[in-house]
Amino acid sequence: MKPAAICFFDLDGTLLTRDSVVAASSVQALQALRAKNIMPIIATGRTLCEIEHVLEATKMTSVIAMNGQYVMYDGKEVYTNPIDVAEIKALHEGAQSQGVEMAFYTEAKIRATAQNEIMEKHYRYLGEASPEIDAELYLKEPIYMLLLLLEQGDDFFPERYPYFQFVRNTPFSNDVVPKGGSKARGIAKLLEVMGFEDVPTYAFGDGMNDLEMFEVVDYAVAMDNAVPALKEKAAFITANNNEDGIAKGLRLCGLLE
Repeated sequence: MKPAAICFFDLDGTLLTRDSVVAASSVQALQALRAKNIMPIIATGRTLCEIEHVLEATKMTSVIAMNGQYVMYDGKEVYTNPIDVAEIKALHEGAQSQGVEMAFYTEAKIRATAQNEIMEKHYRYLGEASPEIDAELYLKEPIYMLLLLLEQGDDFFPERYPYFQFVRNTPFSNDVVPKGGSKARGIAKLLEVMGFEDVPTYAFGDGMNDLEMFEVVDYAVAMDNAVPALKEKAAFITANNNEDGIAKGLRLCGLLE
């Protein structure tokens, strides 16, 4: 059945509180959305194995994962965009030349090229354990997203690897996807594949990797803790992620009473 509307939710700083959990008010709000035939969908830079606790807490079954590289709707894979192996190899070699470690993301696992302090800082920042080591995973399985683990030196990469898009998503990392890859592209593919182009769309976010998503939905809602550039794109600004911002935002844009 076609939904009456679709709501896309970023995770960190948006659907998740500072403790990396979903607020009780948000869980209740998501249940209320589904009761009105409004489909809630996670839109995140993370992969599925990182968000199992969120899926369980919210009973959500649809995800725009790895910044649009992997899309699941109602539990079924509907779009994937694996990264070219030769391009990964080239970036890996460049990262090694700069002393930068990487992480490889499939839909089911994360593997790192090596452990170091920045790797540990990044995954601690996300509230996760550092991944296992497998520097050749990209030679064996489809990879949908890469991470560069670095606190500085971002400028080295974009000009040398123009077929990639680099977005700093934490103080310790850059998300790396193919040029043109984004949550927005994942959303567009989902709507196209499912025949939902005429369904009203909403998005909630707080960070720079939500900018393109805000540009493709009908109504954008920025958290109060969002970066200024995102607030400028928003139709609504709700409370922060620790003060029931999701439930309040859904009421602001008229989806809940």
